[in-house]
Amino acid sequence: MRNTTNLRPIIVALMASGVMLSSALALANGVTASTASADHAAVDVGQVNAAAQGTSYLGSNEAHSLSQKTRFNSGQSVKVLGKHELAAAGPVGGSAQALSYAPGVSVSSYGYTGSTKNSISVNGIKQGWGGFSGGQIDNGSLSVTFDGIPMVNPSSGLWESPQVPQNGILQGIGITYGPGNPVDRWYNNIGGQIDFVPLQPTTTAGASIKMSYGSYNTKNIVFNVRTGNIDGWSTILAGGSGSGNSYRQTPNGFANPSYNYAWFLKTRKTFSNGDFSLGAYLAKGSGYRPVSIPLSPIAGVTMDGTANSPLYSQASSGYYASLPENVWFKQDSNSTWLVYSKLNIALDSMVGLHNTLWYRNGHRLHFHYNNYGLSNPGNLYEYNNPHTSVYGDKLWFSVALPYNDVNVGGFFLNSRYNSRNAFYNTNPPYNGSLSVPNAHYRSNYFDQTDLAAFIQDRISPIKSLHITPGVRFINYQTNYTPAAQSDFAAAYALYPQHNQGALPAASNSFTEVEPSVDFNWQPIKWLAVFASYAQAYKEPQVGGGGGLYQSTPPIYNLEKSADYNAGVKVHFKDAAYLHNFLLSASFYHLHYTNQYIPFTDSNGNYLGDANGDSIYQGVNMTLEDDPIYNLHVFANLNLEKATFAHYVTGGVSYSGLPVSNVPSSTFNIGTAYSYYLAGVLLEPRVWYQYTGAQSMFNDNTTAPSLQKMPGYGTVNLGFDSTIPTRGRVPGLKNVKLSVDVLNLTNNHYNEFQYITAGGLLGGNSAGQVLALPGAPLMVYGSVAVNF
Repeated sequence: MRNTTNLRPIIVALMASGVMLSSALALANGVTASTASADHAAVDVGQVNAAAQGTSYLGSNEAHSLSQKTRFNSGQSVKVLGKHELAAAGPVGGSAQALSYAPGVSVSSYGYTGSTKNSISVNGIKQGWGGFSGGQIDNGSLSVTFDGIPMVNPSSGLWESPQVPQNGILQGIGITYGPGNPVDRWYNNIGGQIDFVPLQPTTTAGASIKMSYGSYNTKNIVFNVRTGNIDGWSTILAGGSGSGNSYRQTPNGFANPSYNYAWFLKTRKTFSNGDFSLGAYLAKGSGYRPVSIPLSPIAGVTMDGTANSPLYSQASSGYYASLPENVWFKQDSNSTWLVYSKLNIALDSMVGLHNTLWYRNGHRLHFHYNNYGLSNPGNLYEYNNPHTSVYGDKLWFSVALPYNDVNVGGFFLNSRYNSRNAFYNTNPPYNGSLSVPNAHYRSNYFDQTDLAAFIQDRISPIKSLHITPGVRFINYQTNYTPAAQSDFAAAYALYPQHNQGALPAASNSFTEVEPSVDFNWQPIKWLAVFASYAQAYKEPQVGGGGGLYQSTPPIYNLEKSADYNAGVKVHFKDAAYLHNFLLSASFYHLHYTNQYIPFTDSNGNYLGDANGDSIYQGVNMTLEDDPIYNLHVFANLNLEKATFAHYVTGGVSYSGLPVSNVPSSTFNIGTAYSYYLAGVLLEPRVWYQYTGAQSMFNDNTTAPSLQKMPGYGTVNLGFDSTIPTRGRVPGLKNVKLSVDVLNLTNNHYNEFQYITAGGLLGGNSAGQVLALPGAPLMVYGSVAVNF
């Protein structure tokens, strides 16, 4: 059966992992106890040996990449979000909220926890789906990994933030701006890569648990347990769960609730010449999604769509009003699970072998009820449950030469994506059902094979200069199979005209070359000048309410980016007033061509598409330091201009207009000060976050507009107190009490706005601005216990 999970890839993956572990045991000359620490970005665990320099370290290479030294030595523009930025997201904020503290990153959503979806923009290039606009420009063009394992659906290009809902299981987040080097690149690095680095196994045993409660009945618990070294093995189990209500509630008190959970397990065996690890991750986020709200009253747009109901808008029904669930609701869930193995072995004094094997399963469900002013429509319900399964392997060799560090290898992956959806009404006269939908439906399969081979060489003619040229050869294959006739056989017999997959089976294959180069020159010990250039390609997104293959013939070119980054980095470890100081300032220019931009309405209908060619350019600056031993400061700034060099839809050109939903600037600054009082460690924290004005998308014209959404900012406070208990309670190190206050001034602002075509709230609303309001004042209290 098509929808049954195929266990063969999992079995193959586990068998292969066993074979590689046996090989590792045979190659190992001894056992060491060193592993990476969950409490530090990079612990001195040593390199495998000279053969492993640059890309392979005992423990987690992803964790090592979080260190200031690694970032300073890189020829790439990178940013790391550590414990202070993760804390700024709040105790219930998910991965997207933390990402918003990186320069050039903006986030919009209808929620405030890790449960609900977000749209994420990195230097203007987007990932995820958190708004209602029918146009998703350049969406799905950021790579996202968890512990180095790709999480993005290769066919749709999408990753959703509820797949990483718990920041408490993370050690940090690494962001690469631009495609990056070939050895680190996957299949959709058009605008960059986000790597979520989980806590790692440690040398010593320990555990911690944290519980939080706050505004809108929000609850969260997160924990980790670490075995420490046991005969060369070290294991960590971490997880968390949360729930809460929305700040947007209906007149009858429906709270638009949400929940999430995440579990992570990793075990590592360390040898004298390498390491082997197995990991598993499971996560889900689910929440009700309130309808976007008009800024001002609109005739006929009422709380229930009828003439006698109060008008629905921020000005008339309240800034955070929401439509009642008996006329409109949407419950949106996203889940993922993956298993993987990693092997790093020094074959001799020059050559290292590295292998990553993985299987991932992703599932989305949104259940939608829409009877807003419609009186029993044929598409009363929508049950959208697409899913994807992916397995793959990445193998490469690192070769250490006197003036060169060479990496050569490649990866393959196979994925199957089913774009299943059904619209129906169980009431007379339609008498439809989930299995026999009377309105639009689809069930189509996209089988994709991605192949990549790469070689890169880090050339060091002198100690202070590193040049890294590289090239990747890619082959992306897509096979499309329409399956509504078999998966919805009864509906196909009754309503063949309602099938959204109207085109026959088809296939495509593309082969391209991706050159890249970067350099890092350190004329003096604390100063680095860096620059990079890279080209990258990706498949345009498929799925949704028609579009490529299903309603539009599969005639296209791969989307392409050409990215330049150049700047300076300043790093001091132990200078006067500059302890752990890192400053990075860079200019970027990204040219994104062959963009495929599809449009759909709120009822899942495919409306058409546009061809785009856009240019993103701006400046990123980031700073972090501990000026004195007990004071930490951070600041991040972005200034950006993004415009369409070419944008045509329906034969009309909108070239020269700004790219929608790209802020002209983002800025944040924060500080934390630690001091002791009567033996208790106290840490007050304060930070400010600002998102600048951005142009909106116009659903009426299916094109960008000059109309702008205003900028907004929030002031936030936190206070931690750590009470030592070592020696007082056996096994207990300390207890930490925390209070977080987000949006201290209770600023009313909108995270997302667009110009509606009227499909959501009726024809009278066409041409008006709808919005998703950002979170008001929030207060949380937390208790953490560390063993």
